[in-house]
Amino acid sequence: MKKRLLASLLAAAAAASCMVSCGNKSNTGNNQNTGSSAPSSAAGNEAAGKAVVLTLPTYYCGENVGAIYFEPAVKRFNEQYAGRYEVRLEEVVEASYNDKMSTLAQSGKLPVLISGGSNEWMKTVLIPRKLYWDTGAWLQESGIMDLCLDASVEYSTQEDGSIVGIPMVSVSTMGLYCNTTKYSPDKNVADMTVDEFVASLDGEKIAWQTVDNAWTSMLFMTALIANEEGGTGWLQEYDGGKCYDYDNAWMQAAAAKFVEIWNKTGGSAYIGKAYADAANDFMSNNSAVICNGTWMNAEFGADSTANWSNGFNGADVTADYYPGNIALCNTRGYGRWFITNNFSSDAELEAAKAFMEFIYSPEELEQFALTEGCQIPKLTYSENYRAKLDEQPLVKAQSEKLTDKTTIVPTIASIMPDSVANSVFGNELTRLVNGVISPEQFCSTLTVKAQEAKD
Repeated sequence: MKKRLLASLLAAAAAASCMVSCGNKSNTGNNQNTGSSAPSSAAGNEAAGKAVVLTLPTYYCGENVGAIYFEPAVKRFNEQYAGRYEVRLEEVVEASYNDKMSTLAQSGKLPVLISGGSNEWMKTVLIPRKLYWDTGAWLQESGIMDLCLDASVEYSTQEDGSIVGIPMVSVSTMGLYCNTTKYSPDKNVADMTVDEFVASLDGEKIAWQTVDNAWTSMLFMTALIANEEGGTGWLQEYDGGKCYDYDNAWMQAAAAKFVEIWNKTGGSAYIGKAYADAANDFMSNNSAVICNGTWMNAEFGADSTANWSNGFNGADVTADYYPGNIALCNTRGYGRWFITNNFSSDAELEAAKAFMEFIYSPEELEQFALTEGCQIPKLTYSENYRAKLDEQPLVKAQSEKLTDKTTIVPTIASIMPDSVANSVFGNELTRLVNGVISPEQFCSTLTVKAQEAKD
């Protein structure tokens, strides 16, 4: 999302993830919780002078790259609010996050804070069931609203005027990374055509993925779609929504092109590979290129050397966008953080708000931006941040290469129903590159499964 689109696109996501299990309560028309007659553990802790504890199920911990920012941020919050509030993380596998939240919602145990969750989940579960707490007044009072991107505020505002969650405050475009010891072209990848890019690789490998949501492969296929006539407009048409028909010329052409490139870039070695395998392959000097978002920047810093092998050095990595000057990012949607109306006491709600105000403080947002390589358009950066940016060549490159000539499109996964994006796409992609099905059959199956998910 930039310049030309940047003004309107400025929207993408700012923090990480969280939540708590709470007692039962009845929901009222204004989305406020009436609480239960029995004292909650949070209220009990407050009365006893103990810290109010929020247990947050999240995938931004453990081995997930999002943990690089989020786990230290939680530690900083706990230190600042020691004796008053404490956040504890409960690791959840990213692929099953929506399902877990749905199960908790069904049983009336949705935590007071949740992060992530697809637009589809918000529209089919959180919003229609009125499970959210209206953040509108609080966003104004806390000053967080001043940072929220207009398009996301509009998207998050319901017909009754209530606001769902914290609208987007950051822009995180996705591109690719190149290991310059294996691949150092004469010009930026973004300035090449797809064919020029493939030729310039001269047989070097791309770190593909087929397991789960086939993330790295999905990103590149999205760029291929955007390079086909009609593809860019089609992707942008469904930004913030869902598409249920993939039987079109640009999708079929992109699928065919993907197979061709897969075969020229060592694809057979990546059958059955998950994201961790692809990342490890790149950071072991076995592949020249990997597709990913800016959050991977931290993997190439001096603090991440334990993940490198075979002579790999993160300092040798450069960042770029896709051939045809394509960058990937959703420009319309909800933010990452949501406060539900399932809090069991005022103390629990206040703890959730305090954590959010901490995460959205200027100091934390700057740290988040530096760690994940995103931009926060409405934040006035400090001199300290600007100085540190000069020390972050990847972040600086990603910012400078994103111009008014860059075309921004949402990922193909983001416009698919969750079930199709999370499993069907990867399964069918494996069959496609193995020659079991044709590009036309690949697109037809995606359409059939999307229609089933719609029904």
